[in-house]
Amino acid sequence: MVRRPTPRRQSRGFTLLLALGVVAVVTMAVMLSYSVVGREADTQADTRRQKQAFFAAEAGLAEGREAVRLMMAKNGGMNQLTLSAALGGATPVADIPGIADANPPWFELLPGTGGSNWNNYTLLKANMGPAEIPAGVDFPEQSNVRYRVFVRDDVDDDSDSVDSNGQLWILAVGEVTTPNGRPTRSLVQALVTNAEGDSVFMPGCQQRNCNSDQTGGHNPDQSTAGEGVAIKINPYP
Repeated sequence: MVRRPTPRRQSRGFTLLLALGVVAVVTMAVMLSYSVVGREADTQADTRRQKQAFFAAEAGLAEGREAVRLMMAKNGGMNQLTLSAALGGATPVADIPGIADANPPWFELLPGTGGSNWNNYTLLKANMGPAEIPAGVDFPEQSNVRYRVFVRDDVDDDSDSVDSNGQLWILAVGEVTTPNGRPTRSLVQALVTNAEGDSVFMPGCQQRNCNSDQTGGHNPDQSTAGEGVAIKINPYP
């Protein structure tokens, strides 16, 4: 009787483990790439929302300066201006944390319409002409941007709601809302001075009463340090 040799079995477990390891490494690399791309997209979206909120606050500040100019002009050149009466009996703001507890109080300068204190800063295709949108361009509509504008006295006397020196603080709050999560806000503040004459808008030393090095000197149009930017407006319409 002849004994046949038993065929030698080859181990295939190492190949299977190697294939599973390669699959695991590729899966981890894909998940890591997806996480990086997601964080980058979130960062870019947050930066875009911050810029939108800032531009909305700047627009509200410009509109607020004009409203204050008209309000002071309507006051007829009187030495005192009662804010609550000039704003139609407005009461201090009480629905925004940080602003509601301020002393002197902030008053709503540009109340919104439609039962909300916010002014919508929308930009829709329906409100634009055909020439404003280039052909073949997917125009991104803006429907979640809004702003509010507040005004208060600069504490020139004992009263916190009566202005006696023609200077008022204006605060504009721009906001971008999101379906899920907290809104993105930006605040812009400026000190507005009611004065006759030309306004001066330039960085650094102003055009009058400067030193020879253009870095200092007394300037009646420039606010003191820590008081913000003094902006002169003409009271006449």
